[in-house]
Amino acid sequence: MDGCDVNGCTNETYMGWRPLSEPRGRQICEYHFRRHDDPNDSFNLWDALGFRRPVGMKKVVAKKDVPRCACGQERLPGRRLCTACAKDRERERKRRAYHERKSRPQKEPAAQGDILQCKACGAEREAEHTYCSKCAEQRRRQSNRKRQRQHYARRPKCVGLT
Repeated sequence: MDGCDVNGCTNETYMGWRPLSEPRGRQICEYHFRRHDDPNDSFNLWDALGFRRPVGMKKVVAKKDVPRCACGQERLPGRRLCTACAKDRERERKRRAYHERKSRPQKEPAAQGDILQCKACGAEREAEHTYCSKCAEQRRRQSNRKRQRQHYARRPKCVGLT
């Protein structure tokens, strides 16, 4: 068996292919036949073998609908922006937040008359802290589960007197 009749192909021939408009066909390999048969591939045997294509018979290649960003780049599925635009937007957001924080008036420290109380024991605590140093140290040693166990403890149900 000779090789495939497509230029540059040395594969073994798989079958003969002859369009109805031509008196003689050509030998082709399986690879080129499958490419010609695939609707998503732009390869066709008409052009590869130099046959005249009948009027109105053009291979239609299905184009994939690729979601695009406003800048024209591909975006990932489920995303509104491409990665480059998303990075730019995040950079802008962080820059804006930074300047807003700088321009926001600073909190003034609490007046001397106000005494900040610990949430657990009621003792005096530091500003911007919820607990005094003693209670904070105790809480650091306890696990969260142990602290919250008291809230989930079963309580006896009241049995109605009848």
